Amino acid sequence: MKKSNLFPILVLVIVLLTSGIFYKEYYNKTHPTSSGPIVIRLSHVANETSPIHLSCVYFEEILEERSNGQFDVQVYPNSQLGGDRQAVEAVSIGSITATFPGTAVLAGFEPKFMVGDLPFIFKTRESAYQALDNELGTELNKLLEKHNLVNLGFGETGYRHITNNVRPITSPEDLKGISIRTMENPIHMASFRAWGANPTPISFSELFTALQQNTIDAQENPLQIISSSRFYEVQKYLSLTGHFFASGSVLINKEFMDNLPEDLRDLVYECGRDMVEYERKLTQEMESQFLEELKANGMEVNELTPEQKDKFIQMAQSVYEQYKDMLGEDLIKLAMKYND
Repeated sequence: MKKSNLFPILVLVIVLLTSGIFYKEYYNKTHPTSSGPIVIRLSHVANETSPIHLSCVYFEEILEERSNGQFDVQVYPNSQLGGDRQAVEAVSIGSITATFPGTAVLAGFEPKFMVGDLPFIFKTRESAYQALDNELGTELNKLLEKHNLVNLGFGETGYRHITNNVRPITSPEDLKGISIRTMENPIHMASFRAWGANPTPISFSELFTALQQNTIDAQENPLQIISSSRFYEVQKYLSLTGHFFASGSVLINKEFMDNLPEDLRDLVYECGRDMVEYERKLTQEMESQFLEELKANGMEVNELTPEQKDKFIQMAQSVYEQYKDMLGEDLIKLAMKYND
């Protein structure tokens, strides 16, 4: 046989051999083998006492138990594998299996996720759960598929509240002239501008120092973040405004899920749903504990009356007008569907 005829055959043999090697390597990662179980590396940014971490540990326990050891879930807290955005990108490409970020970070991948960031969009956390567990969540989750992501469910870190060193916040007028750190989220920033504040996006890792050095006057976060980050050391006033609902998403690599046997894939979905229910319950139970810790550490706490909150709601209508075309009125209606 001539050399010219041998070459294509050799190339084909090499391709088949290497393909088999790569397939075997990937198969072993997504199927239990004699050498060990399927590994799920689960990353998040919270500390070990947070509801987020405790729910991730719960997921580890129930998935390993219910699968009879066919899974090995490894939880990495405290941003060990990167911040929220970096972790989402890593899950998308498959270098991390799963992550539990705040849903707000997904707006950087799909802008329509900002619908949940509209001020006072959910009247209660129960109405948020109903929207996210039903039509709204279904529509948002469809957007993740093109990014090779699957959402196992929506958790939460609670409503966001304002802390500052200037005065108690009881109305939008109290925010005038106050510089407040916000996430780099267009709707968050537009909302605080509408209320008269000066929103300043600063990296969360730099926030404590910025408050300590009076670079900014204020910040806003859920109670568990305010407590675990010890912002009571550098902030005097806590106003329970509840202006944004902070949901979270349990994301897992889509290709990983698609390659699991059906019974194991269904089990991951089941344990993901149970994890989210556990995290929601834990967050609610621990909020009173976080609030008492903040009071005990010297923060002056004020809660808004319904009339005071209405002033914030009315002044935020301009934000809805600004973003209704981009988000779509139908999507906004789905978010508000269970408010009444």
